[in-house]
Amino acid sequence: MKRWYLAIILFLSFIFVNVNVNAAGLSLETNVVDNLIMVGEEAVFDITILNDQAYSDKVSFIVSDLDWVWEKETFDIRSGGSKTFTLSLRAPSGVVEAGVYTLNLKVYSTQNPEVYVYEPLLITVLDESSMLRVEKIDYTVNGLNPKKDENILKVIVKNRYDKPVNDVNVILQSNIFSQVSKETSFSAAELKTLEFPVTLNSNAAEGFHDVNILIKRGDQILLQETKKVKVGEYSDVKEDKEVSTSFLISKVNVVKRNEGTTTSEQVYRVRLSSFERLFSDVSPEPSLIEKSGSDYYYIWTFTIQPGESYEINIEINYRDPLALLIALIIIVYLIYYLTESGISITKRVLTIKSKEGITYMKVLLLIKNRGKHEIKNIRVADQILNAKTVPSDYGTLRPSKINRSGDYVTLLWDIPSLIGKEERILSYRVNVEVKNKIVLPRAMARYRDKNKTKLSKSNSSLVVA
Repeated sequence: MKRWYLAIILFLSFIFVNVNVNAAGLSLETNVVDNLIMVGEEAVFDITILNDQAYSDKVSFIVSDLDWVWEKETFDIRSGGSKTFTLSLRAPSGVVEAGVYTLNLKVYSTQNPEVYVYEPLLITVLDESSMLRVEKIDYTVNGLNPKKDENILKVIVKNRYDKPVNDVNVILQSNIFSQVSKETSFSAAELKTLEFPVTLNSNAAEGFHDVNILIKRGDQILLQETKKVKVGEYSDVKEDKEVSTSFLISKVNVVKRNEGTTTSEQVYRVRLSSFERLFSDVSPEPSLIEKSGSDYYYIWTFTIQPGESYEINIEINYRDPLALLIALIIIVYLIYYLTESGISITKRVLTIKSKEGITYMKVLLLIKNRGKHEIKNIRVADQILNAKTVPSDYGTLRPSKINRSGDYVTLLWDIPSLIGKEERILSYRVNVEVKNKIVLPRAMARYRDKNKTKLSKSNSSLVVA
């Protein structure tokens, strides 16, 4: 037993001494340039050989796996010197398959076979079919909408390795839409989202359907996978809004149409100011009216069945109230004008009768300024029929002119002015002959008011004998 332990100790001591001797002769420094490759590509390493011997040496190298292809070289390295070279290891197609390889690089002295050093080189040979992976196929939460012109399918693809994948064609195939494709490339370890607009077939039924995802480079298939997508139920409510305006009238017509496959609950809101609300008319009546500050919010809540529509009409009409207001103003003005402005004349007749009939009469003309402002230069005219004599007894103001033609007499008075609400009485006495009855003509007043010439007439008077 002791001899057996002693043999093991001697063997390990021999290996330790031998490694130190080799390490003291040559040493290596390795820098990986590219050790992630495809079949047929080259793995590249920068190798630095250090000559730690006391003399110059001629050094070469060999790779343990003879299936790999490389170019052999020999270097002269002085004592204490170094040599850096690029080692390219190609994985021939049909010989080296995808996988992880550890190749032993042996660097040795061609002059002394006992001087050498090993360096393990790790190389990953990729299978292109494993480089890309479909992480997810994404679409709206409710599923694809068969009523829309286009739906967007998002395909999320991951490049699993730190190596680009260039010039590939991503193809989507399904029985619910026509084939779509997109050319693209993937950078190293990229996670890319590809968007595909698709138009669903008219017979795309509700539920889940297969979508085949195919990624190709030329005729080579890099990935083929099937995912499920959902065709959902949709209300698909569309709105038609028409706004029309004319003089002081604005109209809004809103039509909501459900072109989907399910019932839709809808809410429609309109804001009206306090002033607009006074002149608004809506149909149908809103479900709720909310007040916020000086604004009012009209809220309609309604349900639309598939294939049905809902119409809301809003009219703000300032024109009709304005027309009514103008009419009222005109009426008020006319009333005021007729009753509270200008000159009014009232004619009164007092008669004295005898057995033969009326012998004379007393005529009173009440002249009044109905307005509040002064009226100047008023001319009053009155006429008498069947006058036997010229009128007399004129009261406070005599006529400025009297014209007589037979028994027809015209009297004219000129009144310089009448202030607001002032009254003036003109009177005269005249002998007349009335045996039955007579109608006295109307007295008239001509004047200017507000730069317009105006004429006022009194009442007519019927005198009966």
